[in-house]
Amino acid sequence: MITIKLRSLLEHRNMTQSELARLTGIRPSTICDICNNNAEFIKIDFLNRILEVLKCDLKDILEHTNSVI
Repeated sequence: MITIKLRSLLEHRNMTQSELARLTGIRPSTICDICNNNAEFIKIDFLNRILEVLKCDLKDILEHTNSVI
């Protein structure tokens, strides 16, 4: 299972979803979906923009855990 940790990263950096949307050019509703783990897919370009703005690594945003189905 992949978990998106963007919300906690933003909280840690005292940044709002609106600020991230403005800085990345990604629609606020898309940022909201990503933060709430409601995104069925995330464009690679969007991930790249988020990583550049937050100056972080992919592992800081996404986490993979083994789960038994």
